[in-house]
Amino acid sequence: MSGHDAIAASVGEEPRALWRHLDLGRCDPVRAQAFVESVAESVAAGEVPNTLVTAQPNAPYVSLGFHQSFSEEIDEGFLARRRVPVLRRVEGGGTTWLDPDQWFYQLAYREEDGGPGGPADLVRFLRAPVAAARLLGLSAELRAPSDLVVGDRKVSGNAGGDWAGAHILVGGVLGRADHRAMSDLLKLPHPAIRPIVREEIERRVTSWEAETGSLPAYAAWRDHLVEAFRAQGLFRSRPGRPTPSEETRFRTETTARHEDPSWRELPPAAKAPGPVVRRLRIAGPHGLLVLSATGTDRLGVAVVHGATVREAYAVGPPAGREGARRLAEGTDEFAEIARAVANDPGFA
Repeated sequence: MSGHDAIAASVGEEPRALWRHLDLGRCDPVRAQAFVESVAESVAAGEVPNTLVTAQPNAPYVSLGFHQSFSEEIDEGFLARRRVPVLRRVEGGGTTWLDPDQWFYQLAYREEDGGPGGPADLVRFLRAPVAAARLLGLSAELRAPSDLVVGDRKVSGNAGGDWAGAHILVGGVLGRADHRAMSDLLKLPHPAIRPIVREEIERRVTSWEAETGSLPAYAAWRDHLVEAFRAQGLFRSRPGRPTPSEETRFRTETTARHEDPSWRELPPAAKAPGPVVRRLRIAGPHGLLVLSATGTDRLGVAVVHGATVREAYAVGPPAGREGARRLAEGTDEFAEIARAVANDPGFA
């Protein structure tokens, strides 16, 4: 039985919906990330069918979530060293490093014939990348609502949003994972926190190559993914080309927006009161909370699963050279950090 036949046999129901498939192939970061925004406007207006976009960026860049602050999230020293662009997504999610070793899939669809948007759509549509990955030798599973994982390690991040009257779902598979870039790009209140961040990223984020020892060709992944959307009963697709209006809109509106510093550097949202001064989701329920210590200029770091503290550290004053000191569970310092985290929602 072929791989495509195996996907079909797992569901056996031919979907009625016919979508358009745009394969952008290897292209510049703005096109790879944001061409779907132009597509969404055409989809919302009924000018084109619901659309699946596949792409591979031809250069590395930093992607900033729609609700995040450039000034609070990105280490400008990293940008000076690496000279990579920063692009703000129109979807949610966190700050991430993206590069040519990652393969993107993006869906733009109308509610009446694609889904209502939100977490339920993520769970439903992500059945396809899971099925395609398994047939290509990667033992992926969905950790609802939005991560693909191997064991407990993230191999794909996904997010949803709305743009111009259409729903958008975006995701990418990590062919390789540059853990150093993922940690070094983040702005942190003390240099001693960075090794903790890197260690947690290495622990919680994996890649296709790390799990299987090799990488399939982009074309093989793309073709299996397209077939998986059909075989999972989600939609059939037909190869298409961008319309002239989509290309014009992308050049004159979408690209201009992403090149405008005012779009990239939107002001930060108001912070909730409390001791947390930096919040870093690593993968799913795993993350770090950096806390101010009451009555001092020292910091505490909690490595958490949800709202449960797994590890805790004391860090010296922000301007000092003192490193991070791991705290033993059961000590007063560990208990103080755990009490502070208990009043925080953590990472659900």
